[in-house]
Amino acid sequence: MSINYIGEHLLAGQVGQALLWVSFISAAFAAIFYFRLLSSKKERSKLLERGARSFYWLHALSLIGVSVVLYYLIFNHYFEYSYVWNYSSRDLPVKYIISCFWAGQEGSFLVWALFQALVGLILIRSTKEWESGVMAFFALSQLFVTSMMLGVSVGDWDIGTSPFRLLRETVDTIQGTIFADANYLTNITDGNGLNPLLENIWMTIHPPILFLGYALALVPFSFAMAALVRKEYTSWIRIVIPWTLLSLLLLGSGILLGGAWAYVSLTFGGFWAWDPVENSSLVPWMTLVAALHFMLISRKQKFALTAAFIFSTLSYVLILYASYLTRSGVLSETSAHSFGDNGMAAQLAIYLLTFLVLAAWFIIRRASQFQLKRNEILLSREFWMFIGALIVVLSAFQIMFTTSIPVFNAIFGTNFAPPTDAVGFYNRWQTPYALLIAGFIAFTQFLNFDRNEPASLLRKMIVPLVISIGLTILFILYGIVSKGSYILFLFFIWFALTASIINLIFPTLKSRNLPAIVTHIGFVIFLLGVLITFSNTKTISSNTSGFDLGNVRSNKENLLLMKSDTSYMGGFYVSYVDAVKEGNTTVYQVDFLKRNQGVYTLQFSLYPSVNSHPRMGDVYNPDTRNLLLKDYYIFIASVGKTSDFIVIKAILNPYINVLWLGSLVMLLGFVWALMKRVRSRQ
Repeated sequence: MSINYIGEHLLAGQVGQALLWVSFISAAFAAIFYFRLLSSKKERSKLLERGARSFYWLHALSLIGVSVVLYYLIFNHYFEYSYVWNYSSRDLPVKYIISCFWAGQEGSFLVWALFQALVGLILIRSTKEWESGVMAFFALSQLFVTSMMLGVSVGDWDIGTSPFRLLRETVDTIQGTIFADANYLTNITDGNGLNPLLENIWMTIHPPILFLGYALALVPFSFAMAALVRKEYTSWIRIVIPWTLLSLLLLGSGILLGGAWAYVSLTFGGFWAWDPVENSSLVPWMTLVAALHFMLISRKQKFALTAAFIFSTLSYVLILYASYLTRSGVLSETSAHSFGDNGMAAQLAIYLLTFLVLAAWFIIRRASQFQLKRNEILLSREFWMFIGALIVVLSAFQIMFTTSIPVFNAIFGTNFAPPTDAVGFYNRWQTPYALLIAGFIAFTQFLNFDRNEPASLLRKMIVPLVISIGLTILFILYGIVSKGSYILFLFFIWFALTASIINLIFPTLKSRNLPAIVTHIGFVIFLLGVLITFSNTKTISSNTSGFDLGNVRSNKENLLLMKSDTSYMGGFYVSYVDAVKEGNTTVYQVDFLKRNQGVYTLQFSLYPSVNSHPRMGDVYNPDTRNLLLKDYYIFIASVGKTSDFIVIKAILNPYINVLWLGSLVMLLGFVWALMKRVRSRQ
């Protein structure tokens, strides 16, 4: 017997679901028309072109409509919808209500699809004779992404999960549940709410920027594929370089914002933990960096064309692989960032394999036509750029291979264990790659394209070599870097930095790419920040209270503070002053004091907090004090039952602003390079 439910707002969800189907079907027709246009005769091309454009516009407008409907449901707190109930609540401020849109799988697919659709509209207006080839693959990708939100069953196979699914549709039977009551909505007064870890301004910004970077990475893929189909193997590079730069800028910004979120929200005391989901977003960025360098080399030496095609396409395939890792559930036991298995693993695998097979098929078929005779000159800028880009690729491969261990276990039935100390493991493996990359950056600063004279090259290198040796010795004497394995890395960083700065200020080459020099300077400063920060990071808290905290590690790394009492820690006297409850969150004030002749003077206060979420348990939020050359970072480890004492862990992160400075300079370099490329095309 059917139940006539009271108070449900069904019309909006029905409109949203209908628009999803319109967007899916129109993407399918746009793909068909664009692929037909690739092989059509001239008299039919105008008709096919109008049809393809019309269907793609319909697809994009439908996705905009879907997004509007979903936000309408979220902002009106229509908790009869599963997505709204799962990720929102009435007490969330507007800035976090916005984040609810992409908090779940369905919403994140929608953001991704929407951004790709909008990028496609720009390409329709700008690609001219390349439109049919580029947009054929764009529309095909949109077909797959949109299918992830359909929420339809074909036999035993579920195709996607709809953001407009009703909460009562998520249970197998309504018997014995609140949904047996026609007026069940009166019993749902609030939603489950956003994960407290996501209640952070960086998580309002980080996901959409990352997804926009993902969307833009489809542009180099589509241009490369169009070039292979059209058998025009070089002209696409000039067009696609600005798009590649834009994708690198936004994808890199998204990764860095994710690091900023991790630093202020998670309790490991850093910005990067080599988490599998972090790795899966970093690797496509690295291969796209390599692809950019192969493109630039191809304009001078055609032997790099094969690599340009491979890595322009592989970068987007790796983004699809990252989506598979994140959303298939395969990383659910190894990453805190991944989604659980919702049955879409097979669908994601088909999406991934389709694009991988298409790229591999066309590259293999056309390879003999664009693998031109090499004109290798060992002492040339392009040769060493090529080797440097290959080092980046090898570094990315090592990261992805280790990250994929759970996938290998699932496919082959093996039981290999991922590294238990991920940070130590990846740092050991990645340090040699970073060292080599810094060395190649330094070396290529003094190389012209084509031939170079060895004697002239050596003369140019003397000054930066001497400066680098001096700075390395200075850092060793001051104890900033003392570990033997890092000293060589430090030297190569200084060599790359001084060489780049000298090349920026004093022209040493026939022609210089100033934005590229600035980007490399930013990257090397970033490496310097990573090295000197995490070589000197130390836990400054230890248990001096006389009370046993339960185990050796806690006694070594944590400090018990009684309320209104003062203890010495890391050059300060710290005092637990007060605890203030604000909703589900309790904020603890910890004062950092200096003592002079028995008088305590307040230096600063930190406010770590604990969010006691009624459905998700306790979430511990750190707080930091950012000074010019160091950060003090603390979080709550445990709290007394009556808040009469707290146990804190405190970490000192020196020089972390060097890391952020390098990131900013690198991104500014990308912006400058992009502006220069855009102006040159006008």
